[in-house]
Amino acid sequence: METAFLGANIITPFRIVKNGILTTKENKIYHVGPEDKIDVSNFHKIIDVHNKYIVPGFIDLLVHGGAGGFGFSDGSDESIKKISDYFLKKGSTSILASLHAKHKQDLLDDLSRVAKFIKNNPESNIIGIHMEGPYLNSELKGAMNEEYLWKPTIESFQEMWEASEQTIKMMTIAPELDGALDVIREASFHGVVCSIGHSTASYEVVDFAIDNGAAHVTHMFNAMKPINHRNPGVAVAALLRDELKIQLIADTYHVHPATMEFLIKSKTPKGIILITDSIRVGGMHEGEETQFSDQKVTLSGNKAVMDDGTIAGSTLTLNRAIKNVIETTGAKITDAVRMATVNPAKVVKLDKGILASGKTADFVVLDKEFNVEMTIKNGVIVYSKENIS
Repeated sequence: METAFLGANIITPFRIVKNGILTTKENKIYHVGPEDKIDVSNFHKIIDVHNKYIVPGFIDLLVHGGAGGFGFSDGSDESIKKISDYFLKKGSTSILASLHAKHKQDLLDDLSRVAKFIKNNPESNIIGIHMEGPYLNSELKGAMNEEYLWKPTIESFQEMWEASEQTIKMMTIAPELDGALDVIREASFHGVVCSIGHSTASYEVVDFAIDNGAAHVTHMFNAMKPINHRNPGVAVAALLRDELKIQLIADTYHVHPATMEFLIKSKTPKGIILITDSIRVGGMHEGEETQFSDQKVTLSGNKAVMDDGTIAGSTLTLNRAIKNVIETTGAKITDAVRMATVNPAKVVKLDKGILASGKTADFVVLDKEFNVEMTIKNGVIVYSKENIS
């Protein structure tokens, strides 16, 4: 069925088509252009979205949970579905289900369960797994449970790869650990994007890791040492090396707005990917408690915090991340949207993130405050704030 969306400002995201029309045919975008250039009189359905934005569907590379208390590590298909639906309502048409370290058999069971959900639900917004760990440095474990971290070996990676039915798309790893570079090479050989994180690596180790497969940096400035002018490490390497794309949790808590502005100016918008790192507290209420990696987490002042004050993931959604970046750093809307759409699409090799004829019809209608009005996936309206006849 052919559908036309009329009158929005369309963020492609490389430019803005003002008072534009976007049409879909089956599961793809058919037209994009100014309202006065396209005849929609013969379309089956016409939807008026004047005074709205249309942006590509958001692509979130790090999501542990949300929906008011659900996590991908829960051991339940119901949790996976709840999280999927929650993020569709927030405009994320593609997400990586993120898992954290556990004892070996428990983690292998998590990988197998999420993989089976992905295989059995090909229309879901869950496109693969981000394995955050288990090869992380205990010195910078953040909210991870130290007793669950593993020693890097090719054999244990292969066990995870097989349990995941080859659905691991990304893995966060500390390259300075003994055996980590062997794992990075093996994972990269299988097409897994290896991301440096929870790491004390020196600049030189990061440099070597890049040549052996590392291509990404997990939640920039979080769970890494600050910049040291005499002993540069992960942070300096992430900023200097164009081979590395960096993730940013733009909730204004994990990274100060001035530092976010610095990142955008130094790394440029093409090198940054907005993520949520959302955990179970996403969608919960102030003061409510949950767990992350068998450790208590409380929602306090919109932050997910552990008893020792450590920030544990976030409550963020990507529509809010875009709004935060624009309002606190002065970034252009096209750049902010780019960081949540086409940039992550390129990282995990999706033919998405751009609004143009022939592209998959994954897009979001936002109001002027960046609230999600509609989410369209594969040309189908999967969420609408208002009833659409």
